[in-house]
Amino acid sequence: MKRLIKPQLSELFAVVGVRIRLTLCTKIATLTALVSTADEYAKTLSALTGNAFQAEVCARLQSVILDFQTIPAKPHGDAGLDGFSHQGSRGYCCFGPQYSDYKTNRSLENAIINKFRGDLRKLLELDFKKKELVCKPSLEMPMILPTGQRLLHIELIVNWFESHRVIGPIHTAFAEYKEKSDGNFDEATATVVIVGPKELANRWTVDEIALIRAKQKGFLKAIQEAAATVNIANPKDFDAKMSILRQLRPDQLTAINRLADELMLKWRTALAFESSLNENTPTLHRLLEATRSRIVTRVSELMLASSQPWTQLSTAESIAQALLEPDFGALYGSLVSDVASGEIARLIGECPIGWEKAADSHAH
Repeated sequence: MKRLIKPQLSELFAVVGVRIRLTLCTKIATLTALVSTADEYAKTLSALTGNAFQAEVCARLQSVILDFQTIPAKPHGDAGLDGFSHQGSRGYCCFGPQYSDYKTNRSLENAIINKFRGDLRKLLELDFKKKELVCKPSLEMPMILPTGQRLLHIELIVNWFESHRVIGPIHTAFAEYKEKSDGNFDEATATVVIVGPKELANRWTVDEIALIRAKQKGFLKAIQEAAATVNIANPKDFDAKMSILRQLRPDQLTAINRLADELMLKWRTALAFESSLNENTPTLHRLLEATRSRIVTRVSELMLASSQPWTQLSTAESIAQALLEPDFGALYGSLVSDVASGEIARLIGECPIGWEKAADSHAH
């Protein structure tokens, strides 16, 4: 028996050692993946600007803070506050500047400083009058924060935080503003902090859902920018049908012109979307082509069955969106609606759907 004990112990230790190494390797791999995802999320977030950046920040905060409350800008502005949490004791302000608008880092730093100074003045009910800070009661803050609540902490979240030169001026301004404030919506001990993409990504675990959501917003921004440069080769048929519609409904010229502009914009968006899929994801591009073929069939049937096909545009867009949604909705979100409208605009411009014939037989 004694001769068997030592080999058995050696085998046992060997097995335990393997398991420990496997466990450590698994944990290291998991941590590496989490760090990589966080880094990618921060990079994606830093590429977002304007409303896309604010929307993603609010979506992120809402996913990790139970009582995070977004604040719509309507009807009369958000008083400088894009969201709050902790029953209104913590406030959040976002700024996603477009880097290309600034020639130097210094000009970008100044833009960030000035933007957040302005937000802080609104929150603390202050404004300049002849270069002097004076109290200016807010009409909106009483309708935003819970009654009697004051801000204890404010986070200024920006898509570019690569310079310490923004820190001092903002904190100095906040200290000055607190001295001047009547304290209706801020505590005397309130604090402020500047948060960049890396800081926000590292604060909570970033999962694949958050990363995909942020990338969707980045993709949407890229498509919108690309759409602005798309040239529609021959929009004559589209223009002709819009002209017919103006003749049929001269009482709705403003609405028709707005509709024509909107459809042309969505048409360019659909073309930019198609081009992007063709260049980057050929499989999805082939799927889009197959879906477009079904849209043509269904919408053509709808239009040909109507003596007034222009009245079927809303239904046609709903058909297109329903056909696109199963394969593209989860990946591209709200962009699918724009692509659906663009496909209908393309059909108006490229397919004979009988508007000319309708114009001959209908006076209104």
